[in-house]
Amino acid sequence: MTHTDRRQRRKPRSPRYGSLRDFYAADPRRVHSRERDVGLWWREEAEGPLHRAAWVGDTGELYLVRLGPSEQGGGQVEVLASIADGERLERVLEGWRERCGEPRSLSWLRERATRLGSRVRVAHGRSAASVAGASAMLAVALAL
Repeated sequence: MTHTDRRQRRKPRSPRYGSLRDFYAADPRRVHSRERDVGLWWREEAEGPLHRAAWVGDTGELYLVRLGPSEQGGGQVEVLASIADGERLERVLEGWRERCGEPRSLSWLRERATRLGSRVRVAHGRSAASVAGASAMLAVALAL
């Protein structure tokens, strides 16, 4: 086993969701929380797919959503980190406005996110009623 194989095996995978709808439905706190925009044009390559980043205040999640058509991966959500302190988020991501949109900016954001601390754990054991209620609220919000 190579060094890279061991590192990849130990690294916890970030929670991922197939769509923003799935992301919001998984935790009802996300539906009503304020969000702080953290850039709209994160990319790896000059012509690569774009991503929007945002921080959910009530859950402390910094997440990415891939922009574009769903058949090309658009709409997929990845939670990068969890941090409750918005001021610390700003300190760690200082300079993001100048980086966002540049080639390799997505790598820069991911590296900074590792400094924020823990990865978010997917919540288990929610009652079906709370998830169904959140889904209903989200459907109404998306219809507006």
